[in-house]
Order: sequence, then structure tokens, then C-alpha cells
Amino acid sequence: MNRIEINSALVNQCLSIPALCSAQIAGVKKGLDAIPDKVLKKCRKIIITGCGDSYVAAKAAIPAFKKFGGQFGNDFVYDRAINVARYMNFDLRYSDSTLVVAVSCSGGPARIKEVLERAKHYGCHTLAVTNNPKSPAVKTAEYSLIVGTPHFPDANPGLRNYYASLVGLYLLAAKFGEVNGISSENSFSDLVKAISDYSEAYAPVLEGIANQMFELAKDWKEYKSYDFIGDDIEYCSAFFSAAKMVEVVGSITNVDDAENWCHVSYFQKKPDCIGTMVVADKLSNDRSRIGETVKQAAGIGRPIVLIANGTKEDFGITADIEVCTVPEAPEGFEFLLPMMNYLPGAMLAGYISALKKEPYFRGGGIWANPEAQTIRSSKLEIV
Repeated sequence: MNRIEINSALVNQCLSIPALCSAQIAGVKKGLDAIPDKVLKKCRKIIITGCGDSYVAAKAAIPAFKKFGGQFGNDFVYDRAINVARYMNFDLRYSDSTLVVAVSCSGGPARIKEVLERAKHYGCHTLAVTNNPKSPAVKTAEYSLIVGTPHFPDANPGLRNYYASLVGLYLLAAKFGEVNGISSENSFSDLVKAISDYSEAYAPVLEGIANQMFELAKDWKEYKSYDFIGDDIEYCSAFFSAAKMVEVVGSITNVDDAENWCHVSYFQKKPDCIGTMVVADKLSNDRSRIGETVKQAAGIGRPIVLIANGTKEDFGITADIEVCTVPEAPEGFEFLLPMMNYLPGAMLAGYISALKKEPYFRGGGIWANPEAQTIRSSKLEIV
């Protein structure tokens, strides 16, 4: 069977990303105009949060904020929306210098609205990062960054929106640095070029990656479960890939860091039937641990694919495993690696779903029962 015969909406989204880049940057630039410079100048603490994919987008963005604004005691943190909404302590002495950024493509989850309401209750400034200008998040937030992602047919699950959230947060970080005089006056334009260059670097290799993931999907489609492993900001891409596997395939799926995987997931039964994807950076401090984790997984017969900006030798791996090599992020902008290196994992999920004829999000049924869904209807409590 040829992969061209297989139509996968998720794979189509992956293939569209390089062409999306320029329009996405333009959309974010326009959206940034809605945030007054005077607000960014007074902020010394930025809290970024979200649910699901948006949570790991928040995590992935922190290095950009530290690069462009990490001076003069500025503090940048991320956390899950439930923690910001119910457990995080806001210091009233610094409320006016705190910006709470809630990321949500749809802007509809109740927890996102609750985060914004609670932050305002404690006197913080609030910003919604979304693609929906009519959403509850926009109506609740003090300011809104509308990322302006162009329409795309069959845009679920939201891979293009995840890319948009990352671009939005990265450029927000650069604007913060420039407005506060912390980074160079060219930092914003330099980042725009780096995002463009990195996105374009995928254009000539995506077809090859798609072919590789299609062949892997034919081998992995009957596995009952999958493991995704990543450390630091590469955890974000592992998490996102795992989320797509659940959404479009529905299989039992786990995501973990390299250390904890060796302590816990190593002991799962039937290791030869658990597809295992490791997302890694050859420049990262954890590369030796990644190599050890792969060795441990290979030693018990796990089928493994390593997604990395290098070879298995870069991680000291000698085992016979599958490797998918992705482009390196531009020099000086290494934090951009998670902006694109989830594409192989999403393609793998898309092809497994297509080969199994599994409908996305289970195609309705009990999963569409409004009584069983609380993402948008969850009770709001300002504590």
C-alpha cells in the first residue's frame, strides 16, 4: 500500500506547516498590537498557563522569555490551568506587575476563564492567547492576542493551532524584551527570521519523514499501547505526540521523562508490543540519559523510534533502533526545536488512525454525550 493512497487530516496538517509560517507570523504580529507597551513595561512576573496541548505550549515558551527578558529579577513560570486557578498564590504586593497569560486556541474551556477571572480578582493583568476573537477567554481577559491562524479544511485535532500558540508566545517574549530594553532592538526581527528559517528547513524533508512514519505505522498499528518519552522542553513534543495518538487512535498511551520511565514504565508487560517514541535534542544536557534509557528499552525488546536533530551515535546509542532525523533549530535559537519536532509523532498517529480506520475522537457515541463532558461546563470557583 502506498501512503499517497491514505488520506489523513492530521498528516495533511503536518505537511501544511512550512507554508503556514509567513501567514502565521503576520497574524501574530497583528495580534500583538492589542497589548499596550506600557503594560509590558510594568510587568516583572509572567505566568503562562493552559490545558492539554496549551499547557505544554506554555512550558515550551519559557526559554524564549528567559532569553529575551531574563534580567532585572524578571520571573517567568508556567503551570497547568487547574493549578493556577485553584492553588497558585498571588502576592497582592506585586499584582500590578504580574501578567497572567492563558493559552487556548478555542478560548472555551471553563478552566481558562477561571484562571483569567481569578487573576483579575487578585489585581493581575491578564492576556488571552487564542484564535477565537469571540471566545469566553477574550471576553474575560483584559487583553487578547488573536493569533490569526488561516482557515484549513479538516483542522482537527488542532496541530496548526499548536504551532500558532508557540509562534504567538515566542514573539510575545521577544516583544517583551524589546519593550523593556532588555534585548537588542533587532531581537524581534531576528526571532521572526529564525522561526521562518526553521519552518522552511522542514519543507524539503517532510515528505521523507511522512514516508518513514507511514512505514512505521504499518508495523505499529496493531500495538495496544504506546509510550512517549522526552526531557525538559522536548517533553512538550513527546506530550503533544502522545495526545494526538490518544485523540486519533484511542490506544492506551503514556508520556514520561527519561528518568522516570526507567523507574516505572520499564516494567510494563509485553514490552515487544509497546511502541516507544523518544524525542530528544543532541545538544541537551540529558543526551547521555536519553542514550541509557533507549538502551534499557531496547534491552527488553521495545520497538523504538528516536526523533532527534542528529544520529543515534550523538546519544551513545548502539542498539539497532529506528531513527527519524529532524532539522536543527537555528544557532542561537535552539529553544525553537519543539516548535516543529512533534510532526513525526503526529504523522505516525495520523497514519495508524487511517490504517485502522479509527475515527478521530472515537467518532461520537458515548464520547459525544454532553453529560459526560465538563471541559466547558465545569463550575467556576474563584478561591
